[in-house]
Amino acid sequence: MANTSFTSFFNNAQAFGLNVKGTGALTQVGDTLGNTAGGVLEPLFTYLEENENVFSGDLTKELNKTFAANFNLNMLMHKADEQVNGVKPVFDTKF
Repeated sequence: MANTSFTSFFNNAQAFGLNVKGTGALTQVGDTLGNTAGGVLEPLFTYLEENENVFSGDLTKELNKTFAANFNLNMLMHKADEQVNGVKPVFDTKF
């Protein structure tokens, strides 16, 4: 008896999940899936657009630009450190 009710439960059960009817619901599901996929891939495309020069083969120019910016930043920080703390002392360790 228990076995009969168990099988009849699953035979009469309706499917659930993406079993939706109507164009509004299907459109909403499509928009949601599109926005989800776009949201995942959008940062990747943004990164590729920002760094297009690196991936186009002009890597040397980009590296030189980065090294020059790093050098200038270090020089400015060193000058600011000297203005705030004074010149670093030099110890003569040669005897």
